[in-house]
Parts: sequence; C-alpha cells; structure tokens
Amino acid sequence: MEERVVTLTEVKEMLEKAEAERGELTYEQKLALEHARRFAKYTVEGTQQLLTDLRSNAKIDHLMAVRLADVAPTHPDDVRAAFAKARVTLDDGEVQKILEAVKKYQTG
Repeated sequence: MEERVVTLTEVKEMLEKAEAERGELTYEQKLALEHARRFAKYTVEGTQQLLTDLRSNAKIDHLMAVRLADVAPTHPDDVRAAFAKARVTLDDGEVQKILEAVKKYQTG
C-alpha cells in the first residue's frame, strides 16, 4: 500500500466519493469529513495550483506545501511558525509570495 501526504481538500474529496459509493461512512470518517468540509479552503483544482506555486520555491518540499495549504496562513508570523521546525529561513519576499499564493487560491 502506497502512502502519500494529501491536503484537507483531497481528504474531503476522497471521503465524499466514498460516501457516495458506499452510502455510509464509519464514525471516524464522518468526523473527518465534517472537519474537512468546515476547514478546507480551496477547490481541488485550486489546491493543486497552490501546491505547484508553493513548490516553485526550492525551500518548500511537498510536505511543507501541504501544511501551508491546510493552514492557509494569513500573516507573516503564521508562515514563519510553519517553518520553525523545518529550520528554513525565508526572506520577507518569500513570505509575501506564500501569503499571496494562499490568498489567490482560497474560495469564499
């Protein structure tokens, strides 16, 4: 079985598909779907475009891009906090590009 990191938007899509196919989800899946519906901030297409934009910065790997997409930072300190454990230093321009990308693809 292959493991991969997915965004909250992708989780929402997978669970909605499973619900449509099976008609019933487990309790845990229902909770996860409710959470995803409440907090997913992008369309599936928007998520993929955002990940591509974020990955254009060499300092951002797939895991960090997914984390940024799920958190949807709105302030420079939010971006820096996401990178604190990664021990990556971003300049102000890089932080601003991340914030612009996140805002560009958000729905609602």
